[in-house]
Amino acid sequence: MNLEKYLKEKRELVDSAITAMVGPLKGSSVLYAAVSYSLTPGGKRLRPILMLSTYNAIKGKEEPIIPFACAIEMVHTYSLIHDDLPIVDNSDLRRGRATAHKVYGSDMALLAGDALLSFAFEIISNRLHLEKFRESALLAVIHEFGVATGIRGLVGGQVMDIVSSNMGSIDKETILYIEEKKTASLISLALRTAGILGEVGEEELKALTDFSLEFGVSYQIIDDVLDAISSPEVLGKDTGQDKKNRRATFVALYGVEEAKKMANECVQKGIGFLAPFGEKYKILTDIAEYTLQRIK
Repeated sequence: MNLEKYLKEKRELVDSAITAMVGPLKGSSVLYAAVSYSLTPGGKRLRPILMLSTYNAIKGKEEPIIPFACAIEMVHTYSLIHDDLPIVDNSDLRRGRATAHKVYGSDMALLAGDALLSFAFEIISNRLHLEKFRESALLAVIHEFGVATGIRGLVGGQVMDIVSSNMGSIDKETILYIEEKKTASLISLALRTAGILGEVGEEELKALTDFSLEFGVSYQIIDDVLDAISSPEVLGKDTGQDKKNRRATFVALYGVEEAKKMANECVQKGIGFLAPFGEKYKILTDIAEYTLQRIK
């Protein structure tokens, strides 16, 4: 398989589906503009692609889960909008252009993020999904979204990320907590949603969860490395943010080269959790290994 071609095709699928979903919101004028600007054109669409790929590996199709894949990208985009605000990271560049608050103001950017989070839950709780999935599975997924995006997930990680910047010292456990909650939680949500709606067994769901957490930590480490060594022109977003904001990262604690090794170790450990299922989830392991190329 040509993985780059595969990722491009899935990105286009997600982009098209998101555009169709957001289109009816045009009547909300400037809020729609801020939401649309932040969502399209999109970034790598990693989380929805992981969800689609996992469900396809289980069921041999992906169409039923497309709305959920779009919803997780909306959650991710909401987190980026809020992350970029002057009161958090104060970033000027995202996805190759000015951040939402630079274009629409902090007030409208804040509301655009709020709107995307709410819209995600509106999408996943649509009763039409009952035609394709069991009610208990849908309820479980809605709960998963709540946990992953809230105080026990994304928000909790963001809080610790901010609080730790004022600490006199940082340790491995604190950084791991931040990266598991801030980044790995949504990647885990992507795989767990696919597994729950695909009705895999508990052992298989645990393997997907364990893989996703290791991959999620690796992905954040890679992002932290790139923040230290890359440029805005290459990444399409501000770099040097972690150092400027005194964020607790493995790069800050151990240095770039050691952080690179840790990212690779996490990926390899994660792949090991999927080994009992043979080639079934090869696409997931291929994507995980592909992400490591960004720091080689």
